[in-house]
Amino acid sequence: MKIKLGLGRLTADKVASICDGTLYSVACENKVIFETVCTDSREADNTSMFVAIRGERVDGHSFISNVVKQGCRCVIAERLPLDVKGVAVILVKDSVRAIRDIAEYIKSQVEIKTVAVTGSVGKTTTKEFISAVLDRKYNLYKTEGNFNSTIGMPMSMLELNQHHNAAVFEMGMSGLGEIEYMSEAAKPDVAIITNIGSSHLEALGSRENIRRAKMEIAAGLKDGGTLFLNGDEPLLVGHESDRYNVIYFGMKNEECDYFASNIRSTDGGMVFDMRTPGGEYKDIVINIAGSHNVYNAMAAFSIGLKMEMTEIDIREGLLSYHAAKMRQNIYTVGGITVIEDCYNASPESMNAAINVLGDTAKLKGGRMIALLGDMRELGTTTAELHAGVGSYFATKKPYYLFTYGELSSENLANGAVKNGMSEKRIFRSPVTDAEAVGKKLLSVLKEGDVLLVKASRGLAAENVLNYVKTQLA
Repeated sequence: MKIKLGLGRLTADKVASICDGTLYSVACENKVIFETVCTDSREADNTSMFVAIRGERVDGHSFISNVVKQGCRCVIAERLPLDVKGVAVILVKDSVRAIRDIAEYIKSQVEIKTVAVTGSVGKTTTKEFISAVLDRKYNLYKTEGNFNSTIGMPMSMLELNQHHNAAVFEMGMSGLGEIEYMSEAAKPDVAIITNIGSSHLEALGSRENIRRAKMEIAAGLKDGGTLFLNGDEPLLVGHESDRYNVIYFGMKNEECDYFASNIRSTDGGMVFDMRTPGGEYKDIVINIAGSHNVYNAMAAFSIGLKMEMTEIDIREGLLSYHAAKMRQNIYTVGGITVIEDCYNASPESMNAAINVLGDTAKLKGGRMIALLGDMRELGTTTAELHAGVGSYFATKKPYYLFTYGELSSENLANGAVKNGMSEKRIFRSPVTDAEAVGKKLLSVLKEGDVLLVKASRGLAAENVLNYVKTQLA
């Protein structure tokens, strides 16, 4: 990971001051200047400050001599390197915390409205919707890709510059304390929790603990700021604060401050109305299918209003949204409508994708076919949650079900059978052989079919789809 400093160059002695570190100049001047920060030794060069991080498998301190040979002249480390000359070493107690210290310093140098986004499902899509809206008014910065961790998110903050007047940061987590750490770095004016799902049950043990972790996003929320919460999620309803404002959005709980109604599916999109404290907005249009995406659009519309945007700009921003790679991309190949949603999977996102499959098949009049793969990190509830997805899939009266992986081939498939789906229409593939499964899919697909492909990232289900596409093209 390598980031170019948005404010320009920094010096080693300035960084030592920012991080409360001790500067050791090994045959080197204190005023070493750098303009990029990197945590990957392979990317370090004479423009870089290298941050040596102790990871679970790799210790960055082992590569300090390498980065010096590559021209790097400034290093942040938790211990002094041996036999290294010509480098400024900033000794700190915690290298990861030092990155956050620098990030907080840089943010303090710019005047910027900040939005923080988290949630079990849909946080990236929500971030992109919000960004698409805010980009209509603001010089916007947003976190890219997977820069949503305790290292990646503060690293992305290093890119902030004087031209930015708004930023959107996504915050993921694998355990308690991580979102709090990122929120305190970003110090958002507005924060949002999209939902509380089943992802990370393996690590956190219960949905209540997942809620606790997600609520950490309020830790750094500015006094008088606003926290948007999904009012259809029972675990979030009822939260109050004397320090910041709480606003609820939803489409089931009519007591929500922002409430969506009259939700309709179109060919490749959705239309809905929204009641707000300031009035009602009719026929809001988004170019992506699925009622779950109405939540994402509502969040963006609501935050746009909160940040004093016009209705026209907000609507145009929503229409400019485009799905990220492997996140519910819908397209046609060889006469088959494909819903490619291979980035990740949880029970909630699986069911949402199944709804999109059903709506799309209904609109196009085609057969419903799905390749559904294993879902990871569900802990002791794994079998039960897989079976639940299979059972829900069966209610849609699909034509074929292909499972991909051991968990789905046993539990998800069995759940579908128990809820009435014929075993004859189920193809179980416990071994993740992309070509073999692709060939089987091709043997049953015909023009007009609608195919959903979804699984957790580790299964790389897109490889099955890639094989199918090469044969159909």
